Amino acid sequence: MVKASVSRTPRNVSILLAFSLASLILCACSRPAQTAAAPAPPPPFEYVDAWGAPGDGPGQFAKPVAITSDDESIIYIADAATGFINKFSSSGEPRLSFQDDRSNLRPADIAVDAGSAIYVADGRRGTVAIFFSDGMRHRELRTNALSAERESLHIAVDAYGTIYVTAKHPYGVRKFSPGLRPSGSWGGATAKGAPAGTQIDNPTALAVGPDGLVYLSERTNPEVKVYDTTGTLLHSAVVATDTDPYLTGIAVNRKFIFAVAANYPSVYVWSLAGEDLYMLDLSAWVPGVGSTVVRKIVVTPAGELLLLDTAAARVFRFRLHL
Repeated sequence: MVKASVSRTPRNVSILLAFSLASLILCACSRPAQTAAAPAPPPPFEYVDAWGAPGDGPGQFAKPVAITSDDESIIYIADAATGFINKFSSSGEPRLSFQDDRSNLRPADIAVDAGSAIYVADGRRGTVAIFFSDGMRHRELRTNALSAERESLHIAVDAYGTIYVTAKHPYGVRKFSPGLRPSGSWGGATAKGAPAGTQIDNPTALAVGPDGLVYLSERTNPEVKVYDTTGTLLHSAVVATDTDPYLTGIAVNRKFIFAVAANYPSVYVWSLAGEDLYMLDLSAWVPGVGSTVVRKIVVTPAGELLLLDTAAARVFRFRLHL
């Protein structure tokens, strides 16, 4: 019988191989992990998209003049040429379009309260038409604006339903209770005991912030004035530039004041205390460089800024990273 031979590895060689393998594993585990480079932070304003279609029908823009948002980030745009009040999602999907069934509105401004009631300043009659969220007419505020003041009406509503109305000199700012009764005024020609320099000449935008304060811009002053509810001027957010931009739109959230200029597609950002933070050039997306264009802005609870270009009849949407 022939026995098969069996090859055996010497014991000292097996120990050496095992030691070498363990050393390789230990070295591999002890090497520092290769980490990917951290991504660059997004810009303060990140362009998302633009929307809006010209026309005189529901959901279209013939002469859009004002934009606002509610607590659900629904966008409202008023059209002065057609009288349409249009509701959209922030991405431009139509939600509702309606006209006033009682009068031929010529919208000058628009605001929405905490219950999504819609307020529309009428530049023809000098009133504020108030609608339920479904577009049904509810009631009307008589602002007592003179005929020469009505086209310049701007409105804002606070969380309690207090209505603020402003218009060019000598109207000033007038305050109305939720019951539509006059409850205060300032900045007008007839304000008694008012300090010099407090007169409001030609306002271009009005807003009430989440803090309940009143924010106002004027045609000749490159700043946003901040008032308390009695009309006391607290401070101003001043544009830190020599170009003296003509501010046409303002917005306020819980951290910042925003304003947009007419003479260049730029947005200015301040802290609520008025500290200058950013000047953001949006000309890569928003047209109108070299011309004067009335622009309006709104900042939504979802963290987006929407800019209405009234000349282009387009809305430009940006995501905020501030």
